[in-house]
Amino acid sequence: MARVAENQAWKRPGGPGIPDLVALTVLVAVLVGGRNALLNDPGTSWHLRLGREILQTGQVPRTDFLTYTRAGTPWVDQSWAFDVGLALVVDRWGWSTAIVLSALGLATLYGSLARSLIKEGTAPLVAALVALLASGISSLHFLIRPHLFTLWFFYLTSRLCKRQHEKGGWVVLTVPLLMVPWSNLHGGFLAGPVIVLTAAFGHLVSRPWNRATRAEFGKYLIALVLCVLAPLINPYGMGLYQHVLNLLGTSGVTSLIQEYQPIAFGQPEFLTVELTLLALVALPAVSARRIHRYDLVQLVVWLHFALSSVRHIPLFAIAMAPALATLADGLPITFRTTGADRSRWSSWFPVVSGLVMTLACFGISFGGFSAEKWPLEAVAVLDQQPLDSPLFHEQDWGGILEERTRPPRKAFIDDRFELFGRQGILEYIDAIQGGPAWDEMLERERFKLVWVKPDRGLAKRLAIDSRWKTLHRDHLSVLYQRTDQANPKDSAPNARPSASRSTRS
Repeated sequence: MARVAENQAWKRPGGPGIPDLVALTVLVAVLVGGRNALLNDPGTSWHLRLGREILQTGQVPRTDFLTYTRAGTPWVDQSWAFDVGLALVVDRWGWSTAIVLSALGLATLYGSLARSLIKEGTAPLVAALVALLASGISSLHFLIRPHLFTLWFFYLTSRLCKRQHEKGGWVVLTVPLLMVPWSNLHGGFLAGPVIVLTAAFGHLVSRPWNRATRAEFGKYLIALVLCVLAPLINPYGMGLYQHVLNLLGTSGVTSLIQEYQPIAFGQPEFLTVELTLLALVALPAVSARRIHRYDLVQLVVWLHFALSSVRHIPLFAIAMAPALATLADGLPITFRTTGADRSRWSSWFPVVSGLVMTLACFGISFGGFSAEKWPLEAVAVLDQQPLDSPLFHEQDWGGILEERTRPPRKAFIDDRFELFGRQGILEYIDAIQGGPAWDEMLERERFKLVWVKPDRGLAKRLAIDSRWKTLHRDHLSVLYQRTDQANPKDSAPNARPSASRSTRS
């Protein structure tokens, strides 16, 4: 009787469904545990600055105007639509609202993932756990950046391709329609054609080779061609493809960017990924169910991308969910007695979402730029310095220079690595360590200000050079000003610390 009463209580209308519970869990985790972390990317600030410029001029940028070292250099803003949206939100309602919107978008995504797994026949509890695991794997990339839209478009494209595989029809031809907004929001749109091609191959190996299979395969190929053509509907035309392919290929800078590096197994931040891979290897031995061939193809392809580049981990997390859910659902454990009819969205999550949004719009803070991460106190000191004084600074601080200083100060460098080229980045890395490149760069650029982290080799070198005086120092940064008072006793640079890889979060 107790079991019957429990099940009847679970069936009462009005309670949250599994998608609601997943979404609410992710929402709380992001807003409570990582609300300041959402703004830990060096590019978020310059995205805001570009959005404001686009709104003011009515045109997308075609050359750089944010730095004084690359001013006038041809450049493509592959995320111009995101920049405009960010500027509209932040300038109207503040960063807190941008944080809430990002958190709600992520929560809805993983709640929807749980819902789709349940619709495919997975036990609700398993679907919830797999969706939450996927969000945990992806959490390193929970940043207010354009790639948040790529997560959503990746999920939607994957769902449409799988629906084509299961039910046929022409639903796959709606994917090219998604490519138009996707290609104006983020360079990750290149994943779209890859998903379609992978789905076509997955369908091929999952069906007998007959007329019906060939017909469905042909539909995927038509969609693939349209997916390649659709991104041309953007302000830059073919220039968008040229820009993205240059960044990924000919620029040579990806080897210097942290998010393009392979997974560093053994590091704490990748422990969840490692455990997931071990589960995918071990579960087939004890599970009564087997991964569908279609899902296996998606899993293998996106596992390859994730292993070769950290930036693809969130995409892998979404792609692997059906396979992992299938294996977990086949374990000799009963999952289906709990929440079996709570697979739909209820009013709970929309109500909570509306409440949180209302609070944010009325000025309740849900986070912002952390003073423990960003050297905000030094910005006020910089604002007091002549605007035409050449400044050398940390690459990660280029964005806040370009957006926060008043009046806006042009940066020496920021995290748009493709703009500076491989040799330019390598020269910068050597200079900030206080190496020989600093002397050459100082003679060429005639810096008057240097703003770096206190533990940098360059900071230690300037600390004992009488030609430089300290304008500001705290635990995050030190700002030096050149006095031009040469001293023959100035010390040569000490032994430099080992090179730290330049990063782009």
